Amino acid sequence: MKVFKDNTLVVLDIETTGISPHNSEIIEIYMIKFRENKIIDEYYSKFKPDGELPLFISKLTGIYEWHLKNSPKIESEIKKINDFLRNTIVIGHNLNFDLSFLNSALKEKKIEKLQNERLDTLKLSRALLRGKIKNHKLQTLSYFYKTHNKNEHNAKADVLTTYEVLQNLLKEKSIAGIDTVKDLNDYIMGIDKKLKDKYKIKEIPSNPGVYLFLKDEKIQYVGKSKNLKNRLSSHLSFSRSFKSNKIVNASNKLLYEQLDNEITALIVEQRIINQYNPKFNRRGKFSKNIYWIKLKNNKTNLEISKIKDTSNTLFKIGPFLSYSKANNFKIMLNDLLNLIDCKKNNSRKEKCDISILKDTPCSCVESFNINLYIGRLNEQIELFFNELTNYIKKIKDEVRVYSDNLEFENAQKFINYYSLLDEFDYLRKMENLISNKDSQILKILNDLNINIENKNIKIESKSFSNLVVKQNDEVVYYNELHLILRFIRNQEPNTIGI
Repeated sequence: MKVFKDNTLVVLDIETTGISPHNSEIIEIYMIKFRENKIIDEYYSKFKPDGELPLFISKLTGIYEWHLKNSPKIESEIKKINDFLRNTIVIGHNLNFDLSFLNSALKEKKIEKLQNERLDTLKLSRALLRGKIKNHKLQTLSYFYKTHNKNEHNAKADVLTTYEVLQNLLKEKSIAGIDTVKDLNDYIMGIDKKLKDKYKIKEIPSNPGVYLFLKDEKIQYVGKSKNLKNRLSSHLSFSRSFKSNKIVNASNKLLYEQLDNEITALIVEQRIINQYNPKFNRRGKFSKNIYWIKLKNNKTNLEISKIKDTSNTLFKIGPFLSYSKANNFKIMLNDLLNLIDCKKNNSRKEKCDISILKDTPCSCVESFNINLYIGRLNEQIELFFNELTNYIKKIKDEVRVYSDNLEFENAQKFINYYSLLDEFDYLRKMENLISNKDSQILKILNDLNINIENKNIKIESKSFSNLVVKQNDEVVYYNELHLILRFIRNQEPNTIGI
């Protein structure tokens, strides 16, 4: 393989507990080191995750909890993995996925992320075999090239299959004249000349912005990026994804607008999605309603309502952008505060089965006093939310205890509780800062060219201004506010003292 002449390659594959490096973990890695088409070294290990191993992952990979109980933690091996990869060209199928997990593990140990030259066989397949195969999965490529090794969803088999697929891909005539990995990657990511001519592309700026693919004047797809050149190049490249291919084939016009920053682009993108409902946008639609969890003076149970204020409401929690989010939060409160889960009928002398099973107060017994119970519950809920930061810390400690005791089901439940409460607490505090015109948050918003007045979010948009949703209602406000607050938290996690 002349592309790799005088270079050392590492072909790798990892298995993980999920799809996000932020909340999932590596459980297996296999790497083979090649030079001049010969194996010169290999690395293999399973890893014990901190969290629970989902059953569907076990069924997919064949790796179960008992396979990992004596395995090392990834952090104890990450330096060895990093040393193994040093001064090599890294090869993988859907390589960005693997590297995102490895870089996350390196970051945890304060090791610099991987800078290796690399080649992704998924992108190479898309560039060379478009229209020849139904998809570009490793299993499909293995069948297409009749490889000796088969894709079996375990790391070692996948590595060997990937290497065979790579050898076959490099024999394709369209890249016969390419001599280096850099030139091969430039070819893969280069804009398809047919699409360049179709969309009359000259020079795309490397600024944040929003772009539209249209069929005549009807919007087919809207996207945003902090770098328009990179994002549009990925849509129009030889290695474009299946979805991008559908978008560019269904469109005949491309428009884009440079904007001040990524969050402005995100807001404009979502406003266009909600105004025009483009054919290929599946995400980004605002919820039609917002929901509140309420404690009423005549009810023993917490209720979920679209109505913010009623005369009999003692306490309300929210807003929530979907019924499912409100319901998950309510279920959590019922559990953490040990709230009543039975129906009030005052016809029993002893507690009902539900109350006994869940060890909660019972509203079915004759002696139950609803006024006394609601008064105490109101105090309990107010105390809980006044001391929410402390409760969040306690829940985090509970997760650690359950994990140490290998009670993974309880650990996962409290991880979910922690996530719900942490996001709620952060958004609540940020909204208070905005309402009170805190100088720190106002400066951050001003730097982002965002102005919030009377629950109206104003941004600057130029050529697409006629496409922007012009609504001031509460539903749109809370949807956009949550976008802004999440963006600020991700970009500047230590800027605001909360």
